[in-house]
This record gives sequence, C-alpha cells and structure tokens, in this order.
Amino acid sequence: MSRAPTECDEWGVLQEVRLTSPELVDELVAVLRDAGTPARKRGRVVVVGDEPDGESERSLELLFFLRTWALAHPDLDFEIRERD
Repeated sequence: MSRAPTECDEWGVLQEVRLTSPELVDELVAVLRDAGTPARKRGRVVVVGDEPDGESERSLELLFFLRTWALAHPDLDFEIRERD
C-alpha cells in the first residue's frame, strides 16, 4: 500500500529526534522552526529536514542545537536517527 507524499518527503536529508519527554515535542518543533530549521511533528517524533543539496554539517549543527536546548530541560535525553 503506498502513501501520499508529504512535505517531509520533499526534504533531502531527514533525521528523527526522539525525546525521553514526549510532552516537549511541540516545543522542540517550534524552537527549530524559529531557528529556520524545517521540522514537523510525527507522533512522538520530531522529523527534521534539510534541502536535497544541504550541507553535511547540518547533522552536527542539529546535535549542538539539541544539546543547548536540552540544558533548559535537565531530565531530558534525546536520540537522533537518520532516515532512509
């Protein structure tokens, strides 16, 4: 069964961010968007995208961004996974 394409499908590089505190997903999406990063909520996961010709440093930038954001949430842990 095929699914309809979404905006996320048009992004070149996709990463999923999983939080140990799923109630913070909406906040993370808003903060990422405010910083100019394409982000969407997909259930309890934040999907972060980049343009198809995006820079390879984007993954490292995301990691640093999340570490800084997490300082405001001491009990938070997160995991980043690249999507195929």
